[in-house]
Amino acid sequence: MKSQGSGQVTSKSFLNRKMQLAFGSAMLTLLVVGAISYRGIVVSRESARWVSHTHKVLESIQDLVFAVEGIESNSRGFTLTGKESYLESYRAGLLKVAQDQAAIRFLTLDNPEQRQQIPKLESLTAQKIEHTEMVIAPVFEAKKEIPV
Repeated sequence: MKSQGSGQVTSKSFLNRKMQLAFGSAMLTLLVVGAISYRGIVVSRESARWVSHTHKVLESIQDLVFAVEGIESNSRGFTLTGKESYLESYRAGLLKVAQDQAAIRFLTLDNPEQRQQIPKLESLTAQKIEHTEMVIAPVFEAKKEIPV
């Protein structure tokens, strides 16, 4: 009978080890899946942050385009009508362009490739503004010469 009792203990011990091994494997699997999930969340969050940042850069560029178009439009309005309100809007547009350019410079600090494009963008913007100033200048000078 001792051999039977000893066999049961060995059998129970073997079953107990199998259960521990199964439980340990399950816990290890859960830990691995949890770590992979956590990593996926971190990567997804970082990706979402970059997408948001990219949208901010694109919005700032679009704001700059609208400001330049506003400057061009107001210069044409002033040239055609001579009304000071167009000139005031023109000047406000110049300030907006400077603000938008500063925002773009700040937003692209983290990207050297984009930073290399900033001088080109500023040069093109300056050319547009110089052109509008050449269009406005004769009308502005003519208005100065006309007595009120």
